[in-house]
Amino acid sequence: MAQHEGPSVGTTLRILSGKDLITGTVIDIEFSKLPTYSLLHFWSSRSDSSLKDLQEFVILANAYKQKTTVFAFPYEVKQDIGRTKEIIMKYKMNWAQLLQYKQSNPQGANVIDVLQVDEFPTYILLNKQGTILVRSGSLRDVEEVLKRKEE
Repeated sequence: MAQHEGPSVGTTLRILSGKDLITGTVIDIEFSKLPTYSLLHFWSSRSDSSLKDLQEFVILANAYKQKTTVFAFPYEVKQDIGRTKEIIMKYKMNWAQLLQYKQSNPQGANVIDVLQVDEFPTYILLNKQGTILVRSGSLRDVEEVLKRKEE
């Protein structure tokens, strides 16, 4: 189910970068240097759908943490940063949170612009080569692929 115009299943990404909201560290995501899978989670504290899925997402991320590295991309306006940090702590999302600033113009949030993410949440699962295996607004689609790959 396509929900976007950006890179889709089968597309290979090279490197993504961002600054972690909690540590301030710049992180370069090099897929070939990570465990089997990378899971990109695009969310917003202003999106009811994102917030509704957080608990379930955390459970899935923890269940597959041996073979999946999670990178979250909260898409926020400056005044929501405090709230975003509270949500991260509340749900114990102990992985990189690469902040994407939402600005008044539609451009400006680098990774979200590059991947043309326009719905929250959006989940992108990639293999070690950086090839997109799943791009969906449904956590079920991601879980289905991860379960299948275990068999």
